[in-house]
Amino acid sequence: MAPRILTLCLCLALLFLPPLPAPAESGVLRVSFNPLPPWKVLGDDGTPGGIDIEFLHLLAKRMDLALDFVQLPFKRGLKMVEHGEIDLMVGVLRRPEREGYAHFLTPPYKNRTNKAVYVLKGREDTITRYEDMRSLVIGTQLGSKYFPRFDSDAAIEKSEVKTIDLNIKMLRAGRIDAFINTEASADYLLARIGLTNVIGKARYAYHEHQDVHMILSKRSPHAYRVAEFDKVMRDLVEHGEFERIKDDFLSRH
Repeated sequence: MAPRILTLCLCLALLFLPPLPAPAESGVLRVSFNPLPPWKVLGDDGTPGGIDIEFLHLLAKRMDLALDFVQLPFKRGLKMVEHGEIDLMVGVLRRPEREGYAHFLTPPYKNRTNKAVYVLKGREDTITRYEDMRSLVIGTQLGSKYFPRFDSDAAIEKSEVKTIDLNIKMLRAGRIDAFINTEASADYLLARIGLTNVIGKARYAYHEHQDVHMILSKRSPHAYRVAEFDKVMRDLVEHGEFERIKDDFLSRH
């Protein structure tokens, strides 16, 4: 083949090649976001906010990283972290199956996540102990983990939906008997939408120390900085920055 024809063929072939991947260190951290007020709140203008997100902004600023939020259901976010399509998630409980694909940034930035069971007002006494849930249909959220005993209990009938808003609608419609949720998150949301006189908390609640982490995908281009992430996280936690942000956010809302 003549040199000119060969050169032309090579040029044409290059036109149809897929674009080269972005440089490994782009300076942008892709973050999975799913609303869970007050920790993760979608503003009226569509901008992600909330206690966890404000804390993440502080961490990213210390590391000179920009944030790019992608709104995803929690379970889908975990799957994308596993494949390296998302760099980071906030508000994740440590589980053995997750450790294979994610670095759990240490120390945890929260260490208590109480779980409450929500029922229609007047039915608070229907669940006074854990075993009472075994005769009921309990609403849960897709991909969420609550506490080990509940998560693995096949004797409890669970109705899984994408958002807490759907659980609230299903409870009011009588399609479920109760739903379980992080207490601070559900309390905040019910107050915001004016339903505290319609939906109350069962007598039974789960209170135990649970570490809550940010996770970094092991396939992220930023994974080589995991030791630096840990160092910055430790400094922020030890200086009480998360508690400061939490108190400030709640006082504003």
